[in-house]
Amino acid sequence: MLALLCSVGLAAEPKNFEQAKVSLKQIYQGAERTFYCDCQISWVGRSGGRVDHQSCGYQIYSPKGLPSEATLARAARSEVEHVIPISWVGKQLQCWQNGGRKNCQQQDPLFNLIEADLFNLTYAVGQVNGLRSDLPFGMVDDSFKGQFGKCDIRIDTRNRKVQPTASIRGDIARIAFYMADRYNLRLSRQDQQLYLAWHQQDPVSAIESLRHERTAALTGRSNPFVSGEKQWQLGFKTSGIGLTAAGWQSLQSAPAIASSGNMPDKPLHGNRNSKIYHRPDCPNYMSMAPANRVVFNSVAAAEREGYRLAANCP
Repeated sequence: MLALLCSVGLAAEPKNFEQAKVSLKQIYQGAERTFYCDCQISWVGRSGGRVDHQSCGYQIYSPKGLPSEATLARAARSEVEHVIPISWVGKQLQCWQNGGRKNCQQQDPLFNLIEADLFNLTYAVGQVNGLRSDLPFGMVDDSFKGQFGKCDIRIDTRNRKVQPTASIRGDIARIAFYMADRYNLRLSRQDQQLYLAWHQQDPVSAIESLRHERTAALTGRSNPFVSGEKQWQLGFKTSGIGLTAAGWQSLQSAPAIASSGNMPDKPLHGNRNSKIYHRPDCPNYMSMAPANRVVFNSVAAAEREGYRLAANCP
């Protein structure tokens, strides 16, 4: 895992969805699997891929008989998916009310940055992505078991709910917390309760930690609900930038903050056991085990949690 992490170089954060789809490949390099079904991906082109159904026991869902050529084609490819639907974000923006996603892409630079946020992007089997659409997550009836063979995702289009497999529910919860916090989005009490349960039942795994570390290296910040910098509770008060003109200005000023030293180009790495943090220029920055690593966006954030600078840092 450490070797895979080191193979991802620091790059500029994508400014739109098309750039993000290319950057996402770096995060999944050497660990090319779809999120919901854990199917192997073979890359095709700059951002696409083909799905190996046998690697995950995936079966094409076709409740009305033999699948069409279009269904077969979509099931054979991987697609970039917003874990938290981008429509959930867009519907809280004026540009969406005036013309939907396309209008937001053309008129609102803040929307483009949110749509390109790598912490909310993953790969899905194309058919799953299409059937899931923008349906919210929740628990569904057991009658939906086996829709996609051994891929344990259950999509109830009538009741508008999607139940992911248990091993990624915590991942989804921490992405939802991140999106709500960073962009000051509304998260219903019911959703908060669901995601809190998932967060507790499914702690951060090795693969989630790997993807998080790579995303942090590309963006210069972390998901604080994965790194442990923040904990969500019912009624959590977000500290996000807000979906406003002021919010856009806040994002625009982020590079200046980074250059001032308050937020390094690469995140700080703290050791949760020793309570020592390392800057990117420190000798042991990449040497600690991923399970012990905590990511911080700034010195202030690390020191608030009781961490101190490693003695061998220059």
